[in-house]
Amino acid sequence: MHQPTLRFPQFSSQIWIQAVGRSLYLCGYGLIEFCSPIIFVNYVGLSATTVGIGTSTYALAALVSNFLGGPLADFAKVGRKGTLLLAALLAILASGIFALTHNLLTLIVANLLYGLSTGFYWTAVGAAATDLTTSEERHNAFAMLGLVESAGEGIGVLAGGVLINQTRGDLSIFLIAGLVFLFFLVLVWIAITKTQQEQDNPDNLPIMTGWVTAFRDKPLRIFVLVNVLFTIYVALVSVTMPLYLTNFISEESVASLFSWWYIGLGAILQPPLAYFLILFMNASRALMVSMLIWGLGFLGIWLFTGVTTAYTSLIILSLAVLAIANAIYKPFAATFIAELAPKSLRGVYTALGSQCWAIGYFVGPLLGGWALDQVQNVTHDLWISVAVSTIFGIIILQFLHQNIAPPATALLTDMEEKSPTVL
Repeated sequence: MHQPTLRFPQFSSQIWIQAVGRSLYLCGYGLIEFCSPIIFVNYVGLSATTVGIGTSTYALAALVSNFLGGPLADFAKVGRKGTLLLAALLAILASGIFALTHNLLTLIVANLLYGLSTGFYWTAVGAAATDLTTSEERHNAFAMLGLVESAGEGIGVLAGGVLINQTRGDLSIFLIAGLVFLFFLVLVWIAITKTQQEQDNPDNLPIMTGWVTAFRDKPLRIFVLVNVLFTIYVALVSVTMPLYLTNFISEESVASLFSWWYIGLGAILQPPLAYFLILFMNASRALMVSMLIWGLGFLGIWLFTGVTTAYTSLIILSLAVLAIANAIYKPFAATFIAELAPKSLRGVYTALGSQCWAIGYFVGPLLGGWALDQVQNVTHDLWISVAVSTIFGIIILQFLHQNIAPPATALLTDMEEKSPTVL
């Protein structure tokens, strides 16, 4: 196994530019993700179930844009940069519609546009980061990028908490998110360049070749199953947890608790955890550790908020545990997919990984919104049910660890020989 060097990783300038861009996009993302359920339930007056339905349409749109974004990011005439510009434009438009939302219909339209944006975004940035890093430095690069993403998201959440308190949930908050996305668009337009891998990609392959290749990759198929579980957990914590904690602690403290003890701590821990764990285990083993810690964190939330008096210090501990789980999950999941992907299909493979996020953000908010509208015992028991589900995740990861196969490059070569024409 490769032993990471002790020196600070030396990344290309494009990786650092991408880091700035990711922090901007995630700042706007965090602002919308944190503010949406609180504003639309507590101030606009929509039910938690209605907001959950609206948020789940976001995931459906992301499914579509992931499917289209993979081939689009791999297509040399559009590439990673063109796909990112499209993502930025859609996010700006969605923010404007969020600011006009007072009913389910406009909430669905805003979430559809926003889902299309995030699907294109994650597909393109994942493929670009893989292009710009070697196999040896990839886990460190994804950890560093995860840190700046978490920092950007944390700033968005903190800003959202302050703005909600100062404006009493005014919808103009979403226009601020749109401004952040505009800064992101300008950065992509000016500073992002095409990678050598994009320039080398053939444009004469059948459009569906990449997707067929990916679906034939057994380790990837197995990973998709467990990755959906991971993304449901992230969605529940990111979308449902703030509103849940608001109902048990106080609105003023939730943004601070959530930002510092889940997002902030996760950002700080991601690079050292990735560096440390890679010394002792491969990605599948690290993901098993993450799955176990997710279960412990959800168990803590169930134990410490399901009582008459919420124990804030113990809730903080549970959020910290969830932060550690997420900090381990993100870089190792991204690295696992990157190592499986053939160079010419990195966009498609990243898109398939992103489909897991779309599914997770469809199921998570829908499940969370439904639980929040139930009687108190049902609401609390959501977290113990989620904790139990991690057992199945560990079983799948163990099976994956025992059935690792070579990357799908051989499958791609075989299909190229049999498919000379463009569909």
